[in-house]
Amino acid sequence: MAKKEPKLLTRVVKGLGHWLGPETPTGKAFVAAEKGMTKAFDRLGGSERYLNLAGGVLNRALRARAAYVEAQENWLHLFRLPTSTEMDDLREEVRDVKYQIEALSYQLEAVIEALEKSRALAQGGEAPRPPAPGNTATDRPS
Repeated sequence: MAKKEPKLLTRVVKGLGHWLGPETPTGKAFVAAEKGMTKAFDRLGGSERYLNLAGGVLNRALRARAAYVEAQENWLHLFRLPTSTEMDDLREEVRDVKYQIEALSYQLEAVIEALEKSRALAQGGEAPRPPAPGNTATDRPS
């Protein structure tokens, strides 16, 4: 039986491991380049001039993005279409209303139970007991 050749990914990873191993010339060059870049980026990260430059570029990019979004929303308003911001706001409002309805339904159930208890007590009987869990006659889905 012939030996099965390893899969492509296995061969690629092994090849990279051989090329970048610390004992090979390419591996030694990679380690030296990595150390040099790390040292350079450490100095660059502490430079006030670089940090101001990077902050300015980021600020301009964010302003350009905001201007793009505003122009896009203006076009959508021109055609009387909702914007993504408006849709997100609407989605959040619908979610809030859903939570409020759930809370109100729980409160309403509690009020109905209390009302049924008080009616039963007023009629001179016992307060109705909640059905036992697992009672198939009362646990039917509606």
